[in-house]
Amino acid sequence: MRVDPAYLRYRVQEIVREKEALGGPAADGRHADGKRAERASRQEIRREEEALLQELRARDREVRAHEEAHLLAAGPYARSGPRFETVRGPDGREYAVSGEVEIDTTPVPGDPEETLEKARVVKRAALAPAHPSPQDLKVAAQADRLAQEALMELMKERLEAHSAGEAALPRKQTARDYGSFLSAAPSGKLDLHV
Repeated sequence: MRVDPAYLRYRVQEIVREKEALGGPAADGRHADGKRAERASRQEIRREEEALLQELRARDREVRAHEEAHLLAAGPYARSGPRFETVRGPDGREYAVSGEVEIDTTPVPGDPEETLEKARVVKRAALAPAHPSPQDLKVAAQADRLAQEALMELMKERLEAHSAGEAALPRKQTARDYGSFLSAAPSGKLDLHV
């Protein structure tokens, strides 16, 4: 289940406000009922706080694993390590609630075959996490477009060489080799803003 980072921030602020409200003197602290109600409120806040901490810990693990998957799959095309947006939990610790890894999605100048290989790696990096985000899918679609443009350039070069009567260009890979790549997965800066 994906959780909106803004919702987690709101929940942290809500618990902090409730704790602060109970920090002052009880409205009717002289009566046993007032003390019992205050104790029950404090226990409820502790339960809510623990539930929130569990949620924050789970989200932190999910975000870090997600971004690590992008980084590992991107190889030489990773422009940065993971960067995280964090929220301070009620325990004072920082928890990652979203993140990103910047990936180079530019074509390799003058080399459509290398651009095809780069597009394959970029798409694999975009789809590496178990649950790609909408932005990840956009990067995968961008990699598909990059591959298609490179294929068109490669085919154009080969057609021009053939028309000029030259020997065929060296063949590393052809459109047939990339057909499955272009249709392999749904087509998405690699960040987890979910």
